[in-house]
Amino acid sequence: MSSEAPAGDEATTAPDETATAPAGAIAPRRLHPAGIAVLGVGSLRELALPLGIAFAAMVFGSGSGRPILRAVMYAAIGAVIAVLAGYLRWATTRWSVGDGRIRLRTGVLSEKVTDVPLGRVQAIDTVHGPLQRLFGVRGVQVQTAGGGRESEITLPAVSPADVELLRAAVRRRGEPAAAEPAPLAERRLGRRQLLVAALTAGQVGVLLPLLAVVPQLGEELWGNDIETAGRQGMRLVPESAPEWILAGLGLILLAWLLSTAGALFAFAGFTIARDQDRLRVRRGLLARREATVPVARVQAVRVVEGVLRRPFGLATVRAEVAGYAKEAAAAQTLFPLLRRGEVEPFLAAILPELADGIDGLDRPPRRALRRYVLPPAALLLALGAAACVAVPDAAPWPLLAVPPAAGYGVARWRAAGWRIEGGRLAVRFRRMARITVLAPTRRLQEHGVRQTVLQRRGELADVEVRVGAGTRGVVRHLDARMAGRLFDALRREEVALVDRAAEPAPPRARAAPGR
Repeated sequence: MSSEAPAGDEATTAPDETATAPAGAIAPRRLHPAGIAVLGVGSLRELALPLGIAFAAMVFGSGSGRPILRAVMYAAIGAVIAVLAGYLRWATTRWSVGDGRIRLRTGVLSEKVTDVPLGRVQAIDTVHGPLQRLFGVRGVQVQTAGGGRESEITLPAVSPADVELLRAAVRRRGEPAAAEPAPLAERRLGRRQLLVAALTAGQVGVLLPLLAVVPQLGEELWGNDIETAGRQGMRLVPESAPEWILAGLGLILLAWLLSTAGALFAFAGFTIARDQDRLRVRRGLLARREATVPVARVQAVRVVEGVLRRPFGLATVRAEVAGYAKEAAAAQTLFPLLRRGEVEPFLAAILPELADGIDGLDRPPRRALRRYVLPPAALLLALGAAACVAVPDAAPWPLLAVPPAAGYGVARWRAAGWRIEGGRLAVRFRRMARITVLAPTRRLQEHGVRQTVLQRRGELADVEVRVGAGTRGVVRHLDARMAGRLFDALRREEVALVDRAAEPAPPRARAAPGR
């Protein structure tokens, strides 16, 4: 909950103010002085892209003078501006705890006040980056049930003592703070596992930010001269099939290297522990992140078998957590690398509420195989034929993509499956990776059956389920009668859950009146 405070409402105090406060309260105070550097670097990071493009344009452009000297001068100006911005943000930031809520005041020109009731706080997560380690401070993120990718309150630099005070205030909520219980179960990612997880991550999406910069860099280098930009751009386009193959292999290699580096930085030192009704996760090489996830917010588990991991029987286990649907994949990871046979024992130890097997699922009928194979094969055949007509010298190479497309359809048919047993649902499907969703039926947000005209002729149907805001599973081309029985079973589970929720609570025994 955020609100704009009037200009005259000044309720902040200096850090050394010694006003008495009730138990559990924290008097208004600034961030640690190291916050100037942390906020300054954050501002500089926001300017990194335009400064990098300007640097490249001056170094490689056709302007006269000393481009490198000018680039260094502009970079220095940008750094000074970032430091000043960091100081202003630090000087105008106050945070406090009192009246059952955490309050953050920020703003240079207009003040913004953010209040979060302690009862809504789900976790106090910390970030321990290089600068924060240098100054001995922590970054704090206050997570709430309705939070998304960004936490509602972020404190970039707080002393360890203040972090403990903040956590104690959240734990207390009017009661004495208890000592931290020992973890019930714990699992660490070893160095060898980390290396294998990094080498098999295979995230091609890391290239998209780089490709998005190319048009902007071209505009800076050649301006609005479309003819010049076109000539320079055509020089970079491959002219023969071998050059196209080399270019494709080069992009794949670059994506693999970036993905490997990203996984190493994200999952170094990964540890997950079950602590009563919470999961505690620590990860990160440069920035050490410590997150706390209430078990009650975990709605489903996704077992992801990537393209590079599937042949070796390896998988990643991720969680669908309420309020974390827009978080990056690393923040949703329960464990980066497990053998398929280890998934169920791992869940039984760390998250028994959602533990289930990922094998023994019912499959679509064999007559559905061609419906999996024909669409991708026909699409690649049409695209290949069009490429051969447009570039006759390329024929017949584009048509070689048709057999892999058909093989992809076969792999999707083999991966598809479902199971409902003991109030738990397992749904498996394949995109590029093979994904198995495990969820209690009571956590389903919606489920349905779809049937097209062509499917009706083949007596087939699709079953779709959705858990939370980010997990959706579809099993295509099931036998229509089987799909109907699955839908009815899920509906019965839903009706039973509603009936149990509507049952009146048993009457409480009355104490005998005193004499």
